[in-house]
Amino acid sequence: MVVARYSAALLLAFFLAGCGQSAFIGFTGSSSYIDALPHTQRAELTDRFESKALLSATYLNATHPDEPAYQGYESFFVGLYIHDDFRGDQAGIHNPLFQLSLNDTNATQVEAVDRNDPLLKLMPLVNRWSRYYIVQFPTQSATRLQLKLTDRDTDRSVVLTFPKAAQ
Repeated sequence: MVVARYSAALLLAFFLAGCGQSAFIGFTGSSSYIDALPHTQRAELTDRFESKALLSATYLNATHPDEPAYQGYESFFVGLYIHDDFRGDQAGIHNPLFQLSLNDTNATQVEAVDRNDPLLKLMPLVNRWSRYYIVQFPTQSATRLQLKLTDRDTDRSVVLTFPKAAQ
């Protein structure tokens, strides 16, 4: 009887040890995803229970504090999906019906991220419907950064709030 209990406990321990390893196998390739996750937020802009836009953002100054490309700016990896979006030059972040701002300041640089860019595999909340950008704003003196997406048609907005990274 005692041997059967120890055998069952030993079998259970082996089973749980095997499950623990397989649960984290997807994270062994890169720590960038894990580092970016706490600095990533998302929001949905709705109008009358209808989704108009989805915004996700990762604060890059917090995830890559030593990256020279992000110095002198507040840099974000932004994913944007707009329902019934325009095509061409007025699509995504350039849609004239929507405005993205940081603490009520417009972006100084916007760079589209190509669908084949390896950065997409390192960032959380990436999907096939959104368009992705590296968006840079002037350095802010505030301790809280409020990234706001406004629907100019309805004057509704969503705000993602990030603590400012140490410079």
